[in-house]
Amino acid sequence: MLRRTMFIALVLALGSVYFPPNPASAGPKPGESELLQPWSRWDSVVQFGLVQRTWTFGPLNANGFRSEPYADTPAFQPYNTEGWRLVHYFDKARVELNPTSKDPLWRFTTGLLATELITGQMQLGDTLFEQHEPSHAPVAGDPDSTITPTYATLQPLLSAPSLPAGTVVTQTLAADGTTGNDPAQAEQGVTTIDVGAPTSHSVASVFWTFMNSSGLVVSEDGGAFVEERLFPNAFYATGYPITEAYWTQAQVAGTAQDVLLQCFERRCLTFTPDNPAAWQVEFGNIGRHYFAWRYPGEEFPSPTPIS
Repeated sequence: MLRRTMFIALVLALGSVYFPPNPASAGPKPGESELLQPWSRWDSVVQFGLVQRTWTFGPLNANGFRSEPYADTPAFQPYNTEGWRLVHYFDKARVELNPTSKDPLWRFTTGLLATELITGQMQLGDTLFEQHEPSHAPVAGDPDSTITPTYATLQPLLSAPSLPAGTVVTQTLAADGTTGNDPAQAEQGVTTIDVGAPTSHSVASVFWTFMNSSGLVVSEDGGAFVEERLFPNAFYATGYPITEAYWTQAQVAGTAQDVLLQCFERRCLTFTPDNPAAWQVEFGNIGRHYFAWRYPGEEFPSPTPIS
């Protein structure tokens, strides 16, 4: 309990997170504490049970730092060297530090990871891409699932037409990419919303509600817990929709579940009606999926234990 209290005090005082002592290091490198500030704002209150809701990034992970090549990164010491930028991997995102951003909102970004995994185009600069195989990881649920569509499966759906606004979502997607219709899903009452996205896709109503929801967060200056809109704008965490929403199956702890799946530029969202209300809408583990795709054979950094 004492450690939890100390941690929360640090979050409020510093707008950052506590790094466990590391004898091999003099402390966090420049930029590392800053890269953990988004986690502190959204997920510290989840990790310590102050609120019941889905993770935005995932459990605290102070081990996920990387320097990655990005051609348009300017030299900005001590954060970045020219052509390289500091990033951090969480279960559900990769956070990038953009220290030269004039807009505080975009000092931290999360990359167009879903777009990259679906198209296979790894982004290495503003206009520089390297073609790879799309990811064959299941978009949701257990990593060894054979009943869940993969990112590669979704590629043909990027150009699928948008459903008319107000359509009850009953369309389905099988693991092999076959689309169909299940009228029984109409009882969930999920409809499509035309949000005027430049990607010409609608957004499922359950996701739009979540993207515009409010909740408990740490204030931007790190000085207080506040109840406010979770995301500065609806598309901040997800990006624009790049597919329509489809009912599919995900294997979770070995058990098949019906889920509604929709991918956006940065994340993929799922809606599981059988989950507790606070966890019905969830971000997929796209940080893990992207790391495995970009660094095949490497073990994902383990979360930081906190008791």
